[in-house]
Order: sequence, then C-alpha cells, then structure tokens
Amino acid sequence: MAWEQDVYCPTCTLYNGRIVAVYRAYGADEQWRMGLAWSDDGRTFQRQPEPVFYALPGNPLVESVRRDPERSVSYGDSRIVAREDGVYVLLFNVFQHIAHPNQELAVATTRDFVHWTMHGRAFAGLAASDQEVIPEKAPWRLPHPAVVTRLAGGRLVAARIGGRYWMYLNCLSTIGPPCLCAATSDDLIRWELVRGPEGSLLHPMPLRPGRFDSFYVDTTAAVLRHDGILLIYNGINDDPAANGDPRLSRYAHYPAQALFDAADPTCLLARSETPFRGADPALEALPRVFWHAPLYESWSLVPHRGELLLYWNHGFGRRSVGLWKADLAGSGLLDDTAEER
Repeated sequence: MAWEQDVYCPTCTLYNGRIVAVYRAYGADEQWRMGLAWSDDGRTFQRQPEPVFYALPGNPLVESVRRDPERSVSYGDSRIVAREDGVYVLLFNVFQHIAHPNQELAVATTRDFVHWTMHGRAFAGLAASDQEVIPEKAPWRLPHPAVVTRLAGGRLVAARIGGRYWMYLNCLSTIGPPCLCAATSDDLIRWELVRGPEGSLLHPMPLRPGRFDSFYVDTTAAVLRHDGILLIYNGINDDPAANGDPRLSRYAHYPAQALFDAADPTCLLARSETPFRGADPALEALPRVFWHAPLYESWSLVPHRGELLLYWNHGFGRRSVGLWKADLAGSGLLDDTAEER
C-alpha cells in the first residue's frame, strides 16, 4: 500500500477482548500516518487496509507546524491508554518531516477506533508551543509519554493518584542529567508539568554516567504494583569514550526498569543495575538495517490471557517489531478496580 511503505512502533491496548495496535506507517509521499491492526493471540495481527488516523489539511494544529507548503504534516510516535469511562486516549507527536522536525505532543480520543476526536496539544495550557513548555531546557520534543496505569478486569487503565492522572516523559533537548520529567492531568487531555515548590522542574530519575542509561532515558510503560509504580524505560548509552558504558556502543538502546513510590510518583525507590534484555547473538549477527547501534527498544505493554506482552522495535536483518512475554500472575501488578488511590 502506498501509505504503508514502512511500519513500526505499535502502541497496544485491549478492546472488546482483542489486542488493538495503533502503529506508525511511512508512505511513499513521505507522510507518517497511523495504521490499525488487531489480534486474538497477540502474535498474529490483521491490518486495516486504510490508515485510521492522519494529519488532514486545514486542522489548526496541523497547520501550526507546517513550514513548507509543499510537504505534508505527519503524525509520529504514539502511546494509547484506556480511561475508566471507555474512552481511549492517544498521545502522539505532530511534525512536518524534514521541513520542521520540531514536534508537538498532541492528544486524540476514540471509543471505537473508527471515529477520532482531535483535542490539540497536550501542553496547550502552558505555552504556545512545546519549544516554550520547558523554557529552562527548550525541548524540541516531548516524546514517548508513559501514563501510569493499573490492572483492572484484565486490562490496563489509567490510574488516578491523589485524584489526578500521572505520566512520565523525557524532555529530549540539551542532553544532561535532568532528562526525565513528570506531568499530571484531570482528564488525560490537558496536562501540566510537575514542578517543585519554587517552580523548578522536577527530575525523578537522573542519567547515570558510565552506565547503559548515560545519554538519555526513553519511557515505555508505567504500571501500579503492590510495591510501587513500575516504570519500564529504555536506557540509551552515551559515547563510550566519554560518559557512556565503555562496553557498549554509542546510542545503543536497552530496556530497563525503575520503581517509584505509589503515593509520590516523583520519589525513586530503585532501578535496574543492568538491562533486562539485549545482547542477542543471533540477532546481532544480522546486518543492521535501521539504527547504527544495537536497538532493543521496548515500546508497548499489554496484558493478555495470563501473560504480559511487551512489544519492542529492532533493526537487525530488517526493521521489525519483536515480542517479549512474562507471566502475569507473577508480575506483582496491583489488580484494583477502585477509581482512585
């Protein structure tokens, strides 16, 4: 299909008992669109023949990022989360490929994955563009948010902590120890950054020189467990000749975990000393066709039939999406049907 020359980065959830994946597709016209796929077993997916959600000319948000009138605007990396009332919330980046790489974090909602409502920028209440949301860092994007969820009735839904929804995200800008930040919302649509009493931006988890997560961290999923909030993230290695782990390649991506206090999501309790996946000899013997370093990029977590399925991106042999799985019963996830903690 002309709109689907390349596909990856599926964000998954459960809908009517099936796994639904909204994924990123690159077209022959250089536009990124959202495709839709579904699965009964989590391993074999059927794809819808047409894109489910994409940038339409005339939309105010779409036009606000357009710099080159000859180029289309794209929708990029996304995360989807279920709300208690049956609404599914998609957080995604909007940008103009090549002409305007700066990205805006936007929000759309759906109840049926057919009809979508665009709500605009997630941080519209803070500044006119994401470039100004964190003036002390001037990020060029706020990618890959991980909304804190809870297990309820066999699926993950957004969790309220202290009456509000929370998410972790990285402010990808001037790289340095303050990378991860947090935000809260009343409705999952309008978001505010978490700041300290004096107005300074809170950074719940610093980068670690000499480790696999020395360059920046990229959030994947956050889930309530009995012992706190489990954050799955990707650690990206810095230059091994400088601040990076000298045993690893520069910009290699490896998945790891951190644990935060459930009553205070900015309080870090523990984190991985090493990645929980990576260094696969069979994969790394293949040519790298996407990304110049080992890529074990965890992307989307979904419970299904007694298992926790974690989808991840790699570029060994071909650009592809892989699957890791774990036993749901032994995961320690807090199965709680209460709306609020």
